[in-house]
Amino acid sequence: MRVFLYIGFAAAILTTASCKKYLSEEPKKQASIKTVEQLEALVNNATEFSKETNFTATYSTDDTEISKELYKNNVTAFTVNSLQRYVSSTAGIENLATDELWTGEFKKIFTANVILKNIDLVSGDEASRRRVKADAHFIRAMSYWILVNNYCAPYAAANMNSLGLPLKRTVDYEESLKRATLQETYDFILADIEAAKKVAEADVDPRKTWRVSQKAISAFMSRYYLFTGDYDKSLAESNKALESATVSLVDYNTILPGRSVSYSNPAATLRYSQLNDWNAAKYLYWSELYYSRYQYTGEQWYLPSNALVALYDQTNDLRYKHLMIPNGGRRFNVVTPAAYRYTMFTDGSILVSGPTRAEMLLNKAEVLARQGDVQNALLAVNTLRQKRMSTYSALTAANKDEAIKQVLAERRRELPFVMRWYDIRRFSVNDYAADNITVKRDFYQVNRTGVDLSTPQIYTLESKHLVVPINGVEIDASKGQIQQNPY
Repeated sequence: MRVFLYIGFAAAILTTASCKKYLSEEPKKQASIKTVEQLEALVNNATEFSKETNFTATYSTDDTEISKELYKNNVTAFTVNSLQRYVSSTAGIENLATDELWTGEFKKIFTANVILKNIDLVSGDEASRRRVKADAHFIRAMSYWILVNNYCAPYAAANMNSLGLPLKRTVDYEESLKRATLQETYDFILADIEAAKKVAEADVDPRKTWRVSQKAISAFMSRYYLFTGDYDKSLAESNKALESATVSLVDYNTILPGRSVSYSNPAATLRYSQLNDWNAAKYLYWSELYYSRYQYTGEQWYLPSNALVALYDQTNDLRYKHLMIPNGGRRFNVVTPAAYRYTMFTDGSILVSGPTRAEMLLNKAEVLARQGDVQNALLAVNTLRQKRMSTYSALTAANKDEAIKQVLAERRRELPFVMRWYDIRRFSVNDYAADNITVKRDFYQVNRTGVDLSTPQIYTLESKHLVVPINGVEIDASKGQIQQNPY
């Protein structure tokens, strides 16, 4: 398929800097850029722009659990990277060899800036030029939203003068890397969104879900406003997004069984859904997406906690049937104890993280529940459940508090390992007492190089751990411009 071709011109641009010091190295000479089609080829490199490697989201929340017994019996099944994230070790994370999320998102930002630098200089029709320019602004906005919700304090009035991010507006390697304030970073995101709104396309093109549209912007802004506490605007944007004629819910009753894999000594058979074998040629066209974004974990093991597994109706919830694989640890030669594995696409390496119709219903339901509109909150969340259950059972609630609890539980069932990190951060600054979440780890002492099996230790995810340390290599390469988060 032509969309997956990555022409040499694009490769020359995207390999302009070392991943270990991405923001600080002088770019190499770029290929000549003459046409809007060349810039559009960058945007159409969908697999590059859609993928997020976020070990924090995968391992740092209560969606994940690595028991002492599981680790002790299978010490080679987990990397130092995942273990540092699991116990939220600030020193350990800072001293990892690299940070794939930071590098990956700033790589997208750099490419967006290449487009914006050249878009008004190249030949081509005005409609294509406007579309590609809007794409670049939206790419940059989404990357900054992801970065700010990992490496900066949660959005709250008390935090707006705290450290934000280096705001890269150009491809000039001499541009300052000094971190802006949190307020300035969010203002930068909104400015990009305003620029992206000039796109002419009203609805999502199901053949190109990686291209921006007005409905994609509404879906993103529904998320944005939910996370900034502007519930009225979040609801309005959810409703706009839900008017899409091309984005639809997948009925999980239509998902077919996939391959089965059998093991011996002891005998076990793992049964996957058809989604497990989907590669980019299929998952990029997931019909629930407003905009293609996927969380990628190369270790291919999303390890659900007992608390997460217990949230599902194991008889009727098809998310459990299709995506929760009992004894799934056998995929990695983990026999004892039996461990679940959560898998969606590409043999458990890819989960949907972009805004979807399911998320819009959940955003809408949460806002309505928090505003006390219990009936309509449940109507929205049950619209989703009807597509997720083999035998449908509606959620009910007698009051506002019960409705919020039900909606948030459904949100966790629908978006595990992807949104939980972000949700815990925003809950931490809400003034609703029931939002308070404490994540504890009953594990072993983890140091910068490994695990001390002789020393059990209890870890608690405290507020300081809700801000990911910036990789030390990046700080060193910036020659003091990038300031580390205070711990």
